[in-house]
Amino acid sequence: MNTIFTVEESNLISIFASKNRTKVMRDISNAIPHLDDEEMIDLSLRVVDKLKAMSDEVFAKLDIESAE
Repeated sequence: MNTIFTVEESNLISIFASKNRTKVMRDISNAIPHLDDEEMIDLSLRVVDKLKAMSDEVFAKLDIESAE
């Protein structure tokens, strides 16, 4: 079920550690202006877009944890 996110995307979501999809989107969006790395900005925007496209119910079922 977690195949919609890459390892990097899942790691980013796990940093914001919330089961609330809207809060994760807001927190990632708020962090973007403080990022200097273009790849990290692109990753963040991609994650926000994917989160916008899914329902709260689908998000709640995801098993998001960071990869070591």
